[in-house]
Amino acid sequence: MAHRIPIILCGKTVNIGAHVTHLLKPEFEVIHFITSTEAAKAELADLLTGQAPKIPNTNNVGTNDYSKPPQAIVFGRGYLHTEIVELNKEHRGISSSPVAWIVGDPDVRAPAPLPPDYAVQAAHNVKRAFERWKAAGGTSEIIVLY
Repeated sequence: MAHRIPIILCGKTVNIGAHVTHLLKPEFEVIHFITSTEAAKAELADLLTGQAPKIPNTNNVGTNDYSKPPQAIVFGRGYLHTEIVELNKEHRGISSSPVAWIVGDPDVRAPAPLPPDYAVQAAHNVKRAFERWKAAGGTSEIIVLY
């Protein structure tokens, strides 16, 4: 099997997070799923250095394989853009290599109710955004919108 790109996935809903995690395979391996801004603040520093978070992941989404630092952090549309910008400022440069910060465009709202193919669209958008980051050199930790 080819090497999967380790990522952290941040979303507000475990069911959608689990579905997106499955759809990101085989290219990506979600190593950890975060469901709140508070958890992101508490866990990102450890995760970005290839360590397990101090509080174990209990949502059963992701592999919990922290042996390799993530190459991307993906935020779903449920997070406020201002919070993500703050997290990016606090945590960029912590990892031993650049990390893609892939974030839902704040000008594009998730439809309510969510369409049945929402997770499919989200996974596709994440893959495209990561490819754009790589094509631009993959060395910046600026926020890449999808």
